[in-house]
Amino acid sequence: MKTFENRIPVIQLWQRIVVPLQGDVTDETAAFLVDDVLRTIRDTSAAGLVIDVTGMWTMDSHLCHVIANLAAAARLMGTPTVICGMSAPIAMTLQTMGADFRLAQTALTLEDALERLGVSAVVSELEPDDAFDDLTPETITSAASFAKSAE
Repeated sequence: MKTFENRIPVIQLWQRIVVPLQGDVTDETAAFLVDDVLRTIRDTSAAGLVIDVTGMWTMDSHLCHVIANLAAAARLMGTPTVICGMSAPIAMTLQTMGADFRLAQTALTLEDALERLGVSAVVSELEPDDAFDDLTPETITSAASFAKSAE
């Protein structure tokens, strides 16, 4: 039975899917994860999948193979996968387990992973505080009056 306790969030973000793995992922939870992610890919035609393992402190051989197989299945559905947030011990474990990750890219951070999938931040040339320098009660009132007259 699927319950909230044995589910991993599958987050939709700008036509991409982000899956944050944390703590101890059981075999049952991993099975639900595969089902949830592949269903979401099918339903949304996702342009990319990010599996973020930043919150993992260990990874057993079963989960290692589940992630590799999930990346391969996503690729077969037309959705590239990027695995990010890998610590040195997790990287060594994956290497030792011999799982095939050739169908997935890797990135150090979530930001790097999203960039590999075509998502990038646009940084304003204004300093954060400069954006509000011209806001006074008068300009706010003028903007509100203008918006009301446009209706």
